[in-house]
Order: sequence, then C-alpha cells, then structure tokens
Amino acid sequence: MIYAVISDVHGNYPALKAVISDAKEKGAEAFLLLGDYIRDTPTLNEVVDLICSLPNCTAILGNGDIGVISLDKTKPEHCELEQMLPNFWTYKNLSAQNLNYLKSLPESADITFSGGKTAHLSHSISLIYHAPRLSAFHSGDYARKMERTPFTLEQGMQDMQNAAEEYSDEVAEYPGDICLFGHNHLQYSGNVAGKILLNPGSCGMPSDYDVRAPYALIIETEEDIEIQLHRVEYDVEQTIHSILAFNDFPHAQFWGKLRAAILKTGSDIPMNRFWQHARGIANGTFPMQNDLWRNAMANFEFDYNWSIDDWRKFGEKLDEICCPKSEIKF
Repeated sequence: MIYAVISDVHGNYPALKAVISDAKEKGAEAFLLLGDYIRDTPTLNEVVDLICSLPNCTAILGNGDIGVISLDKTKPEHCELEQMLPNFWTYKNLSAQNLNYLKSLPESADITFSGGKTAHLSHSISLIYHAPRLSAFHSGDYARKMERTPFTLEQGMQDMQNAAEEYSDEVAEYPGDICLFGHNHLQYSGNVAGKILLNPGSCGMPSDYDVRAPYALIIETEEDIEIQLHRVEYDVEQTIHSILAFNDFPHAQFWGKLRAAILKTGSDIPMNRFWQHARGIANGTFPMQNDLWRNAMANFEFDYNWSIDDWRKFGEKLDEICCPKSEIKF
C-alpha cells in the first residue's frame, strides 16, 4: 500500500489538486491528512469537497479548522472584531455538508500498517513533545534565521533533526512507530529514538523557501516502510491572482496581498513582519480593537512581488523604528 500524507492546505485548491494528482500517478491508494484544510479563500468548499472524495482517507483536524468550526457553538450573526473576520467569513461560507464533515473529524488518529508498524497522526508538533518549543521546527524562527544567515533546505532539515535528537527521550515515549505532524509548514523527515518523524510540509502555504506544493509518500514494502518527500509545481500565479481578486469581507484584499507575498516567496517572513508591526501598535494585545487593527494595516505598506532580499531590507528598517506606535509608513 502507498499512502499520501498531506497537511496544511489552507484553502489552496489548485495546490491540493496538483498534489493529489501527482500522488495518484505515483500509486497512492490511501490518504493521511493532518489538518488545516480551510481558510478565507474563494475555493474553501472545493478543498473540502475534494478531500471528501478521496479513497481510504484518514483525516484529522488542525488548529485552524478548530478555530472555524468552534464558531458553531455561538452561531454569531455578525463579527464586531475585524481582526477575526477571516475566520468568521470562512465559517459563514462553508456549506452545511462540509461544516458537518469537519465537525466529524477527530483531533488525532492512529493507523496500523500491514507489516504491523503504527502511525500516530497529530496536527502540531507541540502535541508530540512535552518540552520547550523547538525553534528549528517553528516557521517564524526558520524565517528569522534565514534572514540573518541564508541556508539550504537540507541544512534546515538537519537543524530540525538535531533539535529532535535533543529530545530523544520524549520522542521515545510518543505513540506509534511513525509520528506524523504538520502545522509548522516545514517539510521534514528524520529518524529519532527508533521512530520516524514526518512532516509533509504545507501543501497550500509552504514556508521553507520552495514555492512548489509539498507532500510525502509512505510506501509499505515487504521488509519495512519507505518515506519519500515530494514537491509539485502548480500555477502559483493564477492562485495569487484569485486571492488578490477576492474581496468578500472588509480588509480581505490586505489579507490576500499578504498571503500572496507568502506564496510568492515560499516564506513566513511577510507574515512575521506584519505581526511584529501589529504587536508593536497594539502593545501585544490580542485580539486587537478595530482602530488599532486598521492602523496596523494602513501603515504596513509592501509589494507582494518583493523578493526575499526586499523583505530582508524591509525588516531591517522595521527593526530600527524606536517607537512601534509611530505613523511612519514603510
């Protein structure tokens, strides 16, 4: 049996479609999905529809999915906090069938392969390690390190491997022979404490500086389990065009422009820099009041076509600002 492992689609239907097509061409007969499928994109229902059509599919929820479907408990008629409008719009625009499907999913799952080995599915690595945050597994720290001293994808994976080995005792106690997780948008596979750790990467919003959509294959052989990491090209520009044209709630175009910058660079740097800026304006409060939220967006001027080097220079300018509440535009 060949299993395709996919995570963190974030509403990117073209990327998901390309990944599934590639996986099936490579012989995938079953699918293991690790959460965060939806987002405020015009194709969110197409994403869930496609997931529902997959054969032999085991799917769990991600934190983003939970944040949206939890709104069902209050059934709000409107959202007063504009910062929360993306989740609110996503909840309101999910079809009833797709909302019910997501509500039916568990937060973790276990499967057993034919050879007897087991896999545990969990969205976030924080659910794996009962230890201090592993910065090498955090897309924000990954981006900040890349800004300081650029490194290769292989070097990034080695940093994650080294970090995991520091907590080998905790890894040894984790359920399953194969630990599957997503959430941090960084593709990684390694062996620690006799276990395989596997993050297929973010299908819809990769943060490891490769804009191609990532996923992984688990291949059962007569002797063992083989892991393959894959990347798939898809029409990123068309996806960006669709996102930039989306304007179904206030500030959707700002959010879309920021998302476009992430897709363009394959990096978490644009989002990192925006939140650095926004936290300064709001003194770290969350969620932000509407006047502060509008101020944060109005005074964060950027071009989604910027290169990584452009973002690095922008970050240096942002770091130099003494007063984070200033009205200076960049």
